[in-house]
Amino acid sequence: MKYVFAGGIVILVIFLGVLSQIPLGIEPLTEVYFEDHLGLPSVVKAGEIEEFYFTVNNLEYQDMRYWYNVSVFDVDGDFVKVVDYGSFDIGHNETWTLNERVLFDSDFGRERVEVMVKKDHKNIAPEFKTKLWWPDPNYPERIDIHFWVDEKE
Repeated sequence: MKYVFAGGIVILVIFLGVLSQIPLGIEPLTEVYFEDHLGLPSVVKAGEIEEFYFTVNNLEYQDMRYWYNVSVFDVDGDFVKVVDYGSFDIGHNETWTLNERVLFDSDFGRERVEVMVKKDHKNIAPEFKTKLWWPDPNYPERIDIHFWVDEKE
């Protein structure tokens, strides 16, 4: 009986040790969204320039560098052009808003404007990753948002 009791205590200690390695209450994330999403262009005349804003909100619990790429793709998903790209650094709980202008070429039909944001931890592992020994499938390194534009005849 005392061996069963001792074995139970050993299992309980192992369980509590593993449980203590799981991060509590910290859910690092990055928000990427369009400002005035209801005002995004949906129908555009060819040759016109359209303007929109997107915002990145850092909730990663550390300073982050973000790389962004604004591109245009056709209906089939084929690349058309790069509108803008670059990087910026922001601290935890800070936001960065970028103004973008897109010139739509003639006879484009329908195109997708995509904003791709990639996280760069500046070679610093987030604290929650040091507590996990498996990759977190719910932690994306890239975030993309997009909208579609039809050509006005």
